[in-house]
Amino acid sequence: MKKPNFETSLKELEEIVEQLETSDLALDETLAKYEKGIKIYKQCCQILEKAEKKINILLKNSHGNTRTEEFNLKKSDDMESSSNED
Repeated sequence: MKKPNFETSLKELEEIVEQLETSDLALDETLAKYEKGIKIYKQCCQILEKAEKKINILLKNSHGNTRTEEFNLKKSDDMESSSNED
């Protein structure tokens, strides 16, 4: 069975949280939903950790040193416009 992607897992987790916050579930149902939510949360964390590792690999320089940069859309746009000016 294929593992769900991050977006699908996050949507399912949001639905579980909403159900826990708004429904009058029996204790057994609440615990089951909570356990499922924790499982999905851990899956999401693993997906994000893998993505972070891939990004760090991409940021390694020619000497093998890894630099970490904060993702910033504005910075990316600025870099594009400055490269177009050259």
